[in-house]
Amino acid sequence: MPLSSAEPAQSADQAGLQARILAVLDGRHLMALATNRPDGWPQVTLVNYFRREHALYFVVATDSQKFANITRDPRVSIAIGGGAASPFSLSMAAHVTEVRDFELIERLNKTIQALPPESGFIPHPGASSVVLLQAEPRIMTLVDYAIPPGRREVLSVVESWKIQRTDAINPR
Repeated sequence: MPLSSAEPAQSADQAGLQARILAVLDGRHLMALATNRPDGWPQVTLVNYFRREHALYFVVATDSQKFANITRDPRVSIAIGGGAASPFSLSMAAHVTEVRDFELIERLNKTIQALPPESGFIPHPGASSVVLLQAEPRIMTLVDYAIPPGRREVLSVVESWKIQRTDAINPR
């Protein structure tokens, strides 16, 4: 299942991996987001997100430690999935940027408003000032716990979320 109809044909193996990745991403709306604190310690927080096309979007308070960490170092790690709903989990190295395009923000606001209540997506309750952020994956690891002890596929993400297997963990 290509992420968009404009993408070139891919192998059945790649299509299957991509379908499993999308199932994890679209089946959840809560991710663990790890950022780098100024003192070198990692900081992990749970954040609501949604996927649109080739990115994950989330909202954070502008006065939060998380936003300060991302502003200083836009490299993050993300973990999603697991549990009874799916035997798959996904972790990724991603690069985060602030969304400043007003038209894109308007389109994303409409996406957020259209999410069903059962999605559990909550933009950012109680924050007086927030910012919309976009995470673009560079390296993904898909783990299938249905195959003990957990079969993993390490994938590099190339343009437009085309994936390729890799052994090297070197996100750009």
